[in-house]
Order: sequence, then C-alpha cells, then structure tokens
Amino acid sequence: MPRSPRRLHESWILDHLRRRGRASRAELVAATGLSRATVSALTGELLAQGKVVVTEPATATGPGRTPQALALNPAAGLVLGLDFGHSRVGVVAADAAHAIIGSATRPYPRSTPWETRCAIAVRLARTVLAGGAPRLAAVGIGIAGSISGRPAVVEAIRDAFTDAFGVPVRTDNNARLAGLAESVWGAARGVPDALYVRLSSGVGGTVILDGRVHRGRGGAAGEFGHVCIDPTGPLCRCSNRGCLECYVGVEAVLAEAGGTTLAELGAALDRGDRDAAAVVAKAGQRIGLVLAGAGNVLDVPHVVLGGDLTVLGEHLVRPVRQTLARHLHANPDATVGLAELGDLDGALGGVALVLHDPSIPFTGPLAPRHLTGTA
Repeated sequence: MPRSPRRLHESWILDHLRRRGRASRAELVAATGLSRATVSALTGELLAQGKVVVTEPATATGPGRTPQALALNPAAGLVLGLDFGHSRVGVVAADAAHAIIGSATRPYPRSTPWETRCAIAVRLARTVLAGGAPRLAAVGIGIAGSISGRPAVVEAIRDAFTDAFGVPVRTDNNARLAGLAESVWGAARGVPDALYVRLSSGVGGTVILDGRVHRGRGGAAGEFGHVCIDPTGPLCRCSNRGCLECYVGVEAVLAEAGGTTLAELGAALDRGDRDAAAVVAKAGQRIGLVLAGAGNVLDVPHVVLGGDLTVLGEHLVRPVRQTLARHLHANPDATVGLAELGDLDGALGGVALVLHDPSIPFTGPLAPRHLTGTA
C-alpha cells in the first residue's frame, strides 16, 4: 500500500538522520526540500514518539540562539561493523545516532583459515559489545575483494555472524566500505560526490554520487585498480594486462623503487632520493590519470586517497593533484585529500552499510538482547 505524503516525508527525515547522524531542523529543510512548518511538525511528532532525540547543539553560524541538533534515538539499537583484511580483523560498534561506543582490532597470520578468522572476529565483537548496551540490531561486514573463493567465504562469514547474533547481516567489498565511511565521518563528509581509492596490496575504491554509494548494475563500480592503462603491460590477478593495480599496488611500487618496506621508501623520499621520488611521482601520475578519466565521465571533482600507500603523504598526493589539475577538464579546481579514519575505515563502513539500509529498522521499540561470550 502506498504511504501517505506525511509518512513519506517522515521517512525522508529519518533517512537523512540515518545517513548523516545528526542535523538541525534547518539542515533537514535543506536536505528534504520540505517547508520549515512541515519539518517542525514532523520532528515534533518524532520526538514525542521517541524515534528522534535532541543531541548536542549544532555549531553556531552567527549571532542568536544555537539551533538544536536532532538524531535517531540511540536506544533504537547498536550496529556492528567489521573489516576482514588479509592479516587482521577490525570491529566497531556504534549506535543509531552514529556515536562510536567501542572498537578493536585483532591480527592473525595471512595463512589463518577462514573458520578460525570468523571465530576470532565473533569473540572480538562480543567483547566490544559487552557492557549492557542496547540490543544489537544488525551487522555490516567488509571483506577483501581479492581473496580466493570469495563467494564461499562471504557465505561462511554471513552464516557465522547470523548464528552468533541472530540479526540481519550485510556484506560488501571492504575497499568500497572504506570510501563510504570517509563520506560519512571522514575526508569526504558533507561532499555529495566523491571518488575514493584505496591503495594497498590491491587497489579498489568507491564512487559516491549524491551521498550514496554507486555500485553499478553488476556491483563492480569503483574498481579503479582494474582500469587498463597499458594493454601490453604485466598480467594482473584479474587475468587482464596492464591494470592500474599492477603499477601502483604497494608491492609493485616497492619493487620498482628497490625497497622492502614503505617506511624505507618514505625515509628515502624525505632525504631527497631522486630515484625514489621518480618512482612515486610516476605512481601518482598513473593514479591521477585514472581518477581524471573517472572524474571527467562522472563530473566528480573530489578525490580521497586511502590505504597503505598514503603513508608517503605529500610525495604521493602532489603528483596526483597535479595530474588531476591538468586532465580533469570539467573541474580544474579538484580537491585531493587523504583519508582520515585509519585502520578502522572498513569497519566503520560496515556500520554505515547497515545504517543506510532502509530494510533494517532503527525507529521501533527493540527488546533487550543478552550478549554472551568473551574474546
């Protein structure tokens, strides 16, 4: 049955709060296009119903009374976000108002079987959730895209967390979720359109359009690492040749620079090693060309760089920025920033994945649920 206009408008308000965490009434007017009177009436009802609460005041922008900030009721439930990397798992727990209540990481050898990794992650999640907090509402999990037998691994992880917690479980590529997290809490916060690229052993990313992850028909949008830059180039793990990842993955950059660690490469750059600088400049130019192509096609001027390679800082960012300035025709004033959320970006993206899923309710009464177990 179609919703009434009033219920539809209410859903717009709740959806914005789910995505952004908190907002003043004026911000809700701007985000939804509703009148001030309508937003005032609807938020009054939502406050009376306990679906929305007044949180800390928004930052004042001028003289006069500081506007109230509204958020979803934190008691509506907790969200668990996880990031299964190649050698560690990260866990974050947050409430419906986007407040982080706990986080942890746990390393494991790259050879660790997935059954063992799941057991480690479940124990770690129970530790983070301990303490009598509101019930767990859902779990969002990021999983590396380059693992062998990925479909079976994803299914096993979903089953393990469904059995452990009995709540909805959502999964996605962890590089894509890292970009989503940066759009909610980090370097792309408040930016409607952005390109995020994660530069580690693998190269992946996220396309954010109008504040939402664009996945594409086949769910592969944001695979910047598999854009071909030389069809006669080296063989990529995807079975094609000359993909960006072949040239700017961490191992590829280190091999070309003749180093063994990023710390060593960074030290060489800081002392002015010309050979090291040339290798990193070439990597930055290649990254910039791929992002410029995407930016020209999509008309997106904002870029965020994340992943292990970004420890090289401005040595990497400068050639990316210069290349974008030259080749991004529609937006010559493109911004290039570094990711801000660190090692927990993928886990925070898991939180955002669930909060952005309208099929998971966060505004109804939720009964307490006891969580047992220790790490």
